[in-house]
Amino acid sequence: MAEFQIVKCKVGKTTFEVITKPGSALKYKKGQLGFDNVLMSDEVFTDYKKGQRPSAEELNAAFGTSVPKDAAKAVVDKGDVEMTAAERKEAVDRRRAEIVNYIHKYYIDPKAKTPHPVVRIENALDTLKVKVDPEVAAERQVQDIVKRLPEVMPIKKSEMGGKIIIPHKSLGSATGIIKKFCQVQSESYGADGATFVVTFVPGDYNPLTQDLAKVTGGEYQLEMDGAEFAASSSSDDVKGKKGGAAKRGGKATGKK
Repeated sequence: MAEFQIVKCKVGKTTFEVITKPGSALKYKKGQLGFDNVLMSDEVFTDYKKGQRPSAEELNAAFGTSVPKDAAKAVVDKGDVEMTAAERKEAVDRRRAEIVNYIHKYYIDPKAKTPHPVVRIENALDTLKVKVDPEVAAERQVQDIVKRLPEVMPIKKSEMGGKIIIPHKSLGSATGIIKKFCQVQSESYGADGATFVVTFVPGDYNPLTQDLAKVTGGEYQLEMDGAEFAASSSSDDVKGKKGGAAKRGGKATGKK
């Protein structure tokens, strides 16, 4: 484990550095640690390795104070932490998971009309040797990644749409689930139950159908717009059962 971490803050043409206890600066920035437990010393440097320090005038010009501890706090508040190898790996893994989940939620396999499984997306990123930047938002990185994904798997940004039919006896619990995961375009009621015309993002398909299956006992219908629709589920209790998206006896069909 590193003996200390450097936090750097550039003001104008000058970079100011302070030395902090390992892991403390990130915890402080997250509100998990008081500032008194962050610094190794109150000194501020312009180059720690060379032992170069700014003058009181330089500190005052940059941070409005010449008091070293106050200036050091400003450096930590505004600066960037040099992460340890373990912290960087954790940050990269966390950002990678966000990217994978974003693709799973907002993009589909254009042939199957279903979201790609998370494992398939992860394998595609490995194949393409995608480098994840923990400092850049997942949405921004996805824009470049999806341009390359067709090299290894078909992909299309899409919103799914269709019709959900719920029997009267299950309306109370099922309606809340539908409105949680879907945009309801219209709803109508008949002798057999209620029909909801809906749209939803691909990544909400599995939780939508799984939750509906639980509260209806599988007694619902999901008719998807477009080509024939195949269910995509990772739940062991629904694998191998007939009926497509509506598990345990329900059915999913494609509208021609």
